[in-house]
Amino acid sequence: MSEQRKTGRSAPLVHAPRADRRRVLLTAATMPPMGTTALHYGDLRPPMGLGFIASFLERHGHEVRICDNYLAPLPMESEIEEFRPDIIGLYMHSPGYYSACDLIDELKQIAPEVPLVAGGPHASLLPHNVPAGVDYVCTGEGEHVMLDLAEGWRPAERIIDNAKTQRIKELDDYPFPNYDHFVDKPYNWGFDIYGRPESPVFTMHTSRSCPYRCTFCGVAAIWTRKWTAFSADRIVEEIDAYVERYGCQGVYFREDLFTTDLRRVERMCDLLIERPYDVVWACESRADITSERVLEKMARSGCIGLYCGIESGSTSGLKKKKKDLTPETMRTFFTLARKVGINVYATFCMGTPTETEEELAETEAFVAEVEPFAVDRFAFLALPRSEDSEYIERNQLFYHKDSAGIIYTDRFREMAQRLYAPDDQRLYFLEQQRVFLEENRGRLSAAELAAHRFSPMPSELVDAASSSTHNEFRLNL
Repeated sequence: MSEQRKTGRSAPLVHAPRADRRRVLLTAATMPPMGTTALHYGDLRPPMGLGFIASFLERHGHEVRICDNYLAPLPMESEIEEFRPDIIGLYMHSPGYYSACDLIDELKQIAPEVPLVAGGPHASLLPHNVPAGVDYVCTGEGEHVMLDLAEGWRPAERIIDNAKTQRIKELDDYPFPNYDHFVDKPYNWGFDIYGRPESPVFTMHTSRSCPYRCTFCGVAAIWTRKWTAFSADRIVEEIDAYVERYGCQGVYFREDLFTTDLRRVERMCDLLIERPYDVVWACESRADITSERVLEKMARSGCIGLYCGIESGSTSGLKKKKKDLTPETMRTFFTLARKVGINVYATFCMGTPTETEEELAETEAFVAEVEPFAVDRFAFLALPRSEDSEYIERNQLFYHKDSAGIIYTDRFREMAQRLYAPDDQRLYFLEQQRVFLEENRGRLSAAELAAHRFSPMPSELVDAASSSTHNEFRLNL
């Protein structure tokens, strides 16, 4: 039972320092420069993974500093000299792999004696791919591993396999991120994605993993498909604190699948409806909620948006992607969401390995029919450990695999050219890649080809690409 349950009042965000407390620095690498990646950049919300680990360490009396270079590059040498960490934790994801490699080199030059631990999606998916400068690699949930390492545990093995055997069972017993680390920084605090003015909007991750089996997704390889969650009561207690402490006006549930358990969703809605304050909220969902009663309750409690991975509007396309959904179910969902006033932001992963032109045409017809509030079409890019990426690799359907484990296919390049604006930074990257491979394949080794770093876009092109991306988003709205 959590401390909040025992006392009936909010537990302190940070417990009293202990005599043997450790100083833990948690960090993330810089955003890849525009023109150097085929992936999109996200929307700059506070880093919840680092936040969960920070609050858990603080609960145990340790001192934590978060240096989020992804938000803005920081002078790491002066940060380390000032804070003098006993241990450093690094968040790694595949799109930022090369930036993380640079940060690892920098950290080891500045503080070679300080243990360096890597975690996050990339470390979990490809732990053997993490550079040798990292002392320990944690797969899966990092709270207990980081606490044990901070308090002196030194395992014999470099890779700590925490993904399958050590899942946290009762998330209610664990603290949410301490927003004192984030509130004074220029993160995205709005709901522009849903055309709403409310601010500040707080990000929450209230569950972990996803029980579904989409072929293009590698989430199961990080967490397994075991879905765990904070209770509705615990979620609303935390929202209470955000409203009282920070003047929170909205909440964005940015986890793999917030609506896995609709009983939990309904309980949260009931609690929010009872509260004396009003907050708006949105979440990541599946297009499978076909109860008007549930959707109406969600809207009444403040839900203004659902971010849904639709992926296909074709019956056969959905089956190939193992979405476990039908176009008929999704039509009902869109109709009811519109009726109760919830905006649906629909995304489509297009060009998966066996998807046909006929299926893509059916998807476009479906989009025109259901008219989502906003639409994002993404060309499928094979990230590590998904079923589709393993199919591509097994059948040698790719022309290049880089050091981050990202696999590039002719189909991806074709879809990117079809879907993205001509000045999109992703197309700039792909053209750089095409020229480099044509000039150097056969001259450089496979390892040298994989490790090549591409040049950023010139500044005048960056300005145009940023403007194009913004204008395209507004047109979708």
